[in-house]
Parts: sequence; structure tokens; C-alpha cells
Amino acid sequence: MRISVVTVCFNAAATIGDTLASVAAQHGVEVEHIIIDGGSRDATMDVVRRYPHVAVAISEPDRGAYDAMNKGLARATGDYVGFLNADDFLCEPDALAAIAAAAGAIQADAVIAGVTMVDGETPDKVQRYYGIRNYRPWMLGFGHMPPHPTFYARTTLLGEAGGFDDRFRIAGDFDLILRLFRKGPLRLARVDRALVGFRHGGLSTDGLRAKATLNAEIERALRAAGLRGVKLRAMLRYLLKLPQFLMRPAKFAGRAAFASQVVSAPQDRATPC
Repeated sequence: MRISVVTVCFNAAATIGDTLASVAAQHGVEVEHIIIDGGSRDATMDVVRRYPHVAVAISEPDRGAYDAMNKGLARATGDYVGFLNADDFLCEPDALAAIAAAAGAIQADAVIAGVTMVDGETPDKVQRYYGIRNYRPWMLGFGHMPPHPTFYARTTLLGEAGGFDDRFRIAGDFDLILRLFRKGPLRLARVDRALVGFRHGGLSTDGLRAKATLNAEIERALRAAGLRGVKLRAMLRYLLKLPQFLMRPAKFAGRAAFASQVVSAPQDRATPC
């Protein structure tokens, strides 16, 4: 089995080294790492060029993160594909092997796993754990999606669904996952442990304005799916998310899982996508 990992970025020199090193450290499965850069003006691509495992690296202007993700999806040749942002990292060296094993065990259409939110300045400090043990696909109808940094789906399915709608600013991943599951029942596999660490402060967690935009876009996606009472549904998702505030990962290796793969990076000021 081959796993494609797409990383989209813009001016991400300060953090993309962790992303690259964590993918380079993976073992037990064939990995294709695709970098889609939006024409960074810092040293992002200099950092990318230091990692020989990268299969595809493109730097050119785009229309935003979801347009860039579609470029990566179009180039993915793996059986399954996932999206690891430039301020996220795989926090176990067997993370992708675990995804592959879970998918292969039941010939799954998609796989989900736990995600740990870490402090933006101190990435080994855990802030919150998003577990998947109790997640059910019906929750999508209430705006509650599985953790997108560990959502891996058959590459063909994402292509058939039309990829990401790049008119969304924050909730394009929710919209795509909702469309996938609304088309028909999918075989969903789970890995009940933290496989990705993501830094607090990304687009979807960056203040009240981002939350307002996210809520509006979730309502829009629910409405496009033909669901009624979308405002109430979007509000109820907070009740579904409450257990996450009590969860902690039983194990979190953090950046120690790929420390040997880290290449020193320029200290540019940057804003990861």
C-alpha cells in the first residue's frame, strides 16, 4: 500500500522542518510526500530542498489553501491520501503504517485517528486531545467532523467527489468529508491513538473571528447538503465536542519521534498555512 501525504504551505520556514522530518521518519509503509507551496517569500523552499524524501515540490501562486490542496490531490498517486499542514507533524514514527494497517484490515474507504493540539511556541506541550473512539459519521450532520489532520481516504474517492471547494476559507475540509459520507455509507477504520500534533493558532483556531467564519461556513456546507435547521445543528456540535475537553492521549511522543531527521532551518519569521 502507498500513502500520499500532501503538505500545502506559504511562508512556513519556521515550522515546515518539523512536518518534513516527521514524514521522513516514517517506516513500515511506502510514502509519497507532496509539497505545494503558494510562492513563499521566505526560506520555505530552501528547507524543503534539504529533505530528499520529498517526491513532488511545487512553488507557485494559488487561490488559497484549498486550491493548493486540490493541486496536491491531482498529483497524488497513493492508494490513500491525507493532508498534513505545514505547522503539523506526525508524532509517531509508525503513524502512516498504522493508517495503512487499519485501512487494509477492512479494506476501508477512510481512516481516522486521534490528534493532539500542542502549544504554538512549545510544540511538546499538550493542550488538548481530539480522540475518535466515540466519533460516529452521523455527527457530520451536526457540523462535527473527525480530526482532519488524521483523515485519510481512498485517493480515487476524493477525486470522484470533486476535491475541495476552494470558495471555502476554513471549512473546505468539513465540506468535502460531509459530501463523501452523504454519497453513501463508507467503510471507516479507526486508530485510537494520537498520530498527529498540530499547533494551536491555525486558521480554524485563531480567535473569535475565525470561529465566526468557521461556523458560517459549516452552516453553508450543511445547507448545501440539503439539511434543515442548520443553525441549531451547528450549535449542537459544541455539545458533541464536550468530551474532548476531558481527553488526554495515553502516549504522546511529540517531536522526539523524529528528532534524528530534523535539519536546521533558517530562522525566518513566517506564517504557516
